[in-house]
Amino acid sequence: MSDFFKEFSKVSKEEWVTKIEADLKGKDPDLLVVNDAIEDIQFSTYYHNEDSIAENELPGNYPNKRGMNKPSNAFQNGKLILIQNEKEANKKALHALNSGADLLIFKTAIAKTEWKIVLEGIRFEYIHTQFVVQSVQEFETLHSLLQKEANIQYNIDFHEDSFELNDLTAVAQNFKINQQRFCAVNGFKIQQAGGNAWQEIAFSLSTAHEYLVKLMAEGFSIDEASACVTFNLGIGSNYFLETAKFRSLKQLWSKIVRAYSPEHSCSYNCHITAVTTHLNKSLKDPHTNLLRQTTEAMSAVNAGVDALAILPYDIFSSNGESELAERTALNISSILAEESYFDKVIDPLGGSYSIEKLTELVGRKAWAEFQQIDAKGGLFNSEILIDFTQKVTEKRNLRIAFFNEGKITGIGMNIYPPNEEMKNDWAYEVNYLNLKPLILEREYKTVNA
Repeated sequence: MSDFFKEFSKVSKEEWVTKIEADLKGKDPDLLVVNDAIEDIQFSTYYHNEDSIAENELPGNYPNKRGMNKPSNAFQNGKLILIQNEKEANKKALHALNSGADLLIFKTAIAKTEWKIVLEGIRFEYIHTQFVVQSVQEFETLHSLLQKEANIQYNIDFHEDSFELNDLTAVAQNFKINQQRFCAVNGFKIQQAGGNAWQEIAFSLSTAHEYLVKLMAEGFSIDEASACVTFNLGIGSNYFLETAKFRSLKQLWSKIVRAYSPEHSCSYNCHITAVTTHLNKSLKDPHTNLLRQTTEAMSAVNAGVDALAILPYDIFSSNGESELAERTALNISSILAEESYFDKVIDPLGGSYSIEKLTELVGRKAWAEFQQIDAKGGLFNSEILIDFTQKVTEKRNLRIAFFNEGKITGIGMNIYPPNEEMKNDWAYEVNYLNLKPLILEREYKTVNA
């Protein structure tokens, strides 16, 4: 075998570039360089072995951008349950479990939830569960109920938009011995508001670091504190960039944890739930959403996320989620795992010169932004948070401008729109850190009506 490969001479980068320029037949070589104004990064569409920055990294080893999962690339298939009526929520949860979900994410929209009704008949020992709660009182009610369950695997997520750091004191000791991931970092909403990849990472790192510091002040070791943190990130439409984003977050989170000298290697684990956003989804051309959701899911799974929650494209519409959208959202994850074997290969894009370079570029921007935020006092400082959200708004406005100018295209939205009248509309109005969710289809309709 070795003699066979000796017949092929190595091609230097200079020779390779010469051949590329010849194939361009006089066209400008700069056409092969991407200048991404939204991400503020420039990168080539090709790289050579001489550009390689990848080291011989293995899953489970620092800096952990290949993740901690050694046996496989298994991921959970998540279903978001919005609780507006307890009996209906219970019915949806049981239906989702029978349709392939093994992760339920409960988020309540009512003042006082009767959790016994919501959770009736659910066999928690066979699935994973996340609960998004809005107050310490709600946490105490739910935690008391869940403690009665045996072998339950669950997270209770206090998102930073409704949970003050001071509230940690009231709940932290419940998790000091038996860690549960209850400090949820909601980077998902930064992307949904129109922020770019490295802003989402920088926000996630800054918020998670604040949680670490506060938990250690409550008497947690770094190992105990890191086991209480989980990340919720959005998935955008830029296929390779999104994979690089998740890999970069893992690497930078390990860098932060390492600064506190953990005793156990598992403390470097960056637990990620990836969630599809509605920034690029369409109610006018709903079937195209299936392609968007599939490629977005592939980006996240290729990067080795722990859980994948594909939201029905119409879940935040005035008509609510349709049966077809709900079913296809769950089916995508099942097909990727059970028919396409995406759950078998760990970090399949790792080692690719382009992916490694993109991971480095995104990570470098994210780390610089995180350091700047940290040096000024962190995002829980209101002035720093306002400054950061203004930067996100700038990217949001740039996305809208590019979309309306046709520089960003969306089939069924700003190109090839269907002729039939749409009998549905977006009803997604929940603000997050004073950032309104961005839905490009809605913005285009408003500007070009």
